[in-house]
Parts: sequence; C-alpha cells; structure tokens
Amino acid sequence: MPIKRIRTHLQTDFFKSLTILLSGTIIAQLIGYLMAPIITRIYTPAEMGEFGVYHRWIVLVATISTARFEFALPIPKKDHHAFLLYEVALKTTTYALVVTFFCYLLYGFWTSNSEFIFIITPLLILSVLFLAFMNLGTNWAIRNKQFKKISYSKMSNSLTLHFSRILFGFLNLGKWGLLISFLFSLIIGSVHFFKDFLVQKKSSLKTKTKRRMQIIIRKYKDFPLSSLPHALTDSLRDVFVALLLVYLFTDEVFGAFDHSMRMLRIPLMIVGTSLGQVFFSKISEAKKSDLELMPLVKSVIKYLFFLSIFPFLLVFFYGEELFSFVFGEQWAFSGRLSEIMTPWLWANFIISPISVIPLVLGKQRSFFIIGLISSVLQIASFYFLPIVFDGSSNKIELTFIISSWIQFGITFYSLFYIYSLIKKNDRQRVRE
Repeated sequence: MPIKRIRTHLQTDFFKSLTILLSGTIIAQLIGYLMAPIITRIYTPAEMGEFGVYHRWIVLVATISTARFEFALPIPKKDHHAFLLYEVALKTTTYALVVTFFCYLLYGFWTSNSEFIFIITPLLILSVLFLAFMNLGTNWAIRNKQFKKISYSKMSNSLTLHFSRILFGFLNLGKWGLLISFLFSLIIGSVHFFKDFLVQKKSSLKTKTKRRMQIIIRKYKDFPLSSLPHALTDSLRDVFVALLLVYLFTDEVFGAFDHSMRMLRIPLMIVGTSLGQVFFSKISEAKKSDLELMPLVKSVIKYLFFLSIFPFLLVFFYGEELFSFVFGEQWAFSGRLSEIMTPWLWANFIISPISVIPLVLGKQRSFFIIGLISSVLQIASFYFLPIVFDGSSNKIELTFIISSWIQFGITFYSLFYIYSLIKKNDRQRVRE
C-alpha cells in the first residue's frame, strides 16, 4: 500500500476510533456533571478534602505498583510479547501491595489508630489493586483497538461512582462513603477487561518462559527506569501538595482546590484522555510504519486549541459565580481558585494527549527532567509562598496565582520540547 494511502487510512481510522471513545467518555463525564451539584450539597469541602488526600495516596501506590509497564502494552508487534509485559506488571503490583499493606499496618499500630488498620487500609489496598488492573486492561484494549470496551468501562465506572456517592451521602457516611464508592466504581470498571485477560492468560501458558519474561523486561526497561520516575514524581507532588495545603491552610482549602482541579480537568477527561488513548495507538502505529508524525500531532493540537478556548475563557472570567450557582455557596472559593488556575490547566489540557510522544520516541529520561523541575517548583511554591505572604489578608490567592503561572510557563516549555523531538524524528526519517 502506498505511503500516502497508509497515512490517509491512519488519519481516518484515528477520528473514527476517537468518536467511539469520546461517546462513552462524554456520557461518563456528563453523569458526573449532572450528579456533582447534588454531591457537593451532601458532602462538605472538608470531607472532600480528606477523600482527596486518600485518593492521591491510592494513585501514588498504583503508579508504583505496575512500574509503568502498562504503557508499553500497545508497542510490541506480537501479542504474546505484550501479554508477558501484562503479567510482569501484575507481579510487580502484587509485590507492591504486600509491601504497602505491611507499611500501613505498621503506621496504624505505631499511631494506635484502629480505624486506619481495620477500615482505611483494606479500602486503600483494594482500590490500588483494581485501579492497577483497570489501567492495564485499558492499555490492553488500546493495543487491540477495543475502544468500545474502554467506553463501556468508563460509563459503568462513572455511574457506579456517582450514584453510590449519593446513596452513601444520604446514609451520612461522610468520607467513608466517598472511599467505598470509589472502590465500587473501580471494581465495576475493571469487570469489562477481566474476560480478555483470562482468554489471553490461557493462550499465553504455551509460550511463557522465565527467559522470555527476562528478555521482554530488559527490552522495555526504560518504562520503569525513566517513565516510572516521571509518573512517580507527579504522584508524589500531588501527595505533598495535598499535605502542605492541609497543614499550612485547612482541609477546606485543600477540598476547594481539589474540587477545582477535578472540575477544570473534566474537559481533559472528556476529550484529552480519550484523544490521548487513540493518539497513543495511532502514533505508535505511525512510528512502526516509518511515517511522518508531525501532521497528526499538528491536527491534534489545533483541534484541542479551538475546542477548549471558549469553556476555559468562561471559567477564567466567571468561575466564582458558576461554582456558587452550580455547586452551592460553600464552593464559591473553589470557583475563585478555578479562575486563578485556568491558564495553567488550559495549557495542560492541550499538551496532555501528546505527552506520550517521548515514550514512543524513547526520550523518557529528558522529559522526566522537565517533569521533575515542574514538580519541585510546585511543591516549593506551595511551601515558601505562604511563608512569604504570611500576614497578608489574601495570602492564599497570592500563593495560587504565582504557583499557577509558574506551572503555565513550564507546561508551554514542555510543548515546545515535544515539538522539537517530533521535528528531529521526522528529519532523521527523511535522511534514512
């Protein structure tokens, strides 16, 4: 097949796959939008803040547990090689959960906190397990272009999460209702990938050997060695930011910040994540076929820019009023933080889908350094700025304003760095 026809086929298939994935994602997020005004009137910012801290711990441990091998699943040419990575990731998850379980128990006994031992620890461990499996299943589905399955998983996950939150809220379970509903949603979302795993597991028994697993680990070692530190830095940053905001301000301030982040990331969840998953599949395919990457990347950036400019401008000018009206007066400050953070999260929305480029091009290490600098600056700003502005009546707003613009600058630098990687790759392709 001529190169031009292959490229046209890839672009057509790209938007077809994106439409399928977007339909499920939009429905899933629409459920969240419709339920949010009810949920925010049942739970307080402090309760949402407590859950937000636990949620960030869950994401941190889940990130460590799979060693980022899930993002390598779409890359191998042979299915049985990819499934070996799947099984390696499950093994590392098991080891990570055992270590985490004993660490949590030690902490619980050290602090004499029976609530942490008997309630929080099981909930956190199970949540990590199902989140890790859901991430692996999603990337296996990306490999096999099963985008409908991913859509069904997202919709059932969202339905379970929000309806159970409302139910447990009416039962006055507080933060426990938020934690339990999150676990239930992960279990339901993971079910869609379980059958494929069992089928592939049965067929892989004929080809799996210890030596083959060692070879495949060595071949894709850059994912745990380079991509994992990058993701780990992001997750640790989120945990440290949560702890700093709770310690230097209050649970309510962190709850407002966390709610603002989740609401502003909804466009990313609706479009950016779906686009990123399809883009990862297509850019990997284009790289294998030795095609130019720049046309596909440019079309994605233009699409995201024009799609996002109006909603982000609306929040930038009227965030406080919108949040007060939709979520209730107690969330007005969350709306004010949304106004402040809009430029940063708008830039993050544009760059997020194409951030897989360094993975595909084998440039995880250099991209990790940029992520590390970003994380260090964010943690430092949330630690030092409240001290600098101590005594000021608006120190919280000043802290968020400066921190957000710093992140805006770094995010745009990352965009230009990725752009330079693509140009270099395409130039080398022409020479060869």
